[in-house]
Amino acid sequence: MEQIKEGMLYKNITLHGKTFEIRYGYYEEYERESAFGEPLPIYPDFLKDPVYTDEGHPFVTQMQELCQFGISRYSDGCCADCAHYVHGDEMIGTCRCEENRRVPEPIA
Repeated sequence: MEQIKEGMLYKNITLHGKTFEIRYGYYEEYERESAFGEPLPIYPDFLKDPVYTDEGHPFVTQMQELCQFGISRYSDGCCADCAHYVHGDEMIGTCRCEENRRVPEPIA
């Protein structure tokens, strides 16, 4: 089996007509220097670069912190714990909270 290296393609995930290229890498510099520093799949940062479904629902990752409208039984919950989270594939899903929905632009 080929050794996993930073930058290698892990998987393409297509949800709601959008494709996300997931590559191996590191979230933090210290991960690179750890004894167990193998690259891991890096998921999009949807807080930094939001992406929406055609219906205006934002994509989220399971590990994102809850937003101000999040509903979770945990005080330090994440999107995966939220009542508004709808699982898609791997660590990516959508937020169905109407407060976070962006009204789609009319097609001209």
